[in-house]
Amino acid sequence: MRKSRVCPKCSSKSLWYIKDVAANRRTGSLQRQPTFELATTGNGPHAHAGLLEAYACQPCGYVELYLKEGLVADGVNILQLPLGA
Repeated sequence: MRKSRVCPKCSSKSLWYIKDVAANRRTGSLQRQPTFELATTGNGPHAHAGLLEAYACQPCGYVELYLKEGLVADGVNILQLPLGA
């Protein structure tokens, strides 16, 4: 959906773009939700959190998530799967 601007499930062009996917933690209704982090690698200025953005189809509710930043397999939190597996 990110490139085509068309829902692959229902072919609708009525989409939403969600800039920052919320973590949905119980912070109360008056506080802003923290941003969801897929996985955290590294620390300090070299840390990456795997922040997500989303595209959602308004009619059918289909959602696609995309990483907003590149992540590197660190062997702990992110593992590289063998090719062809």
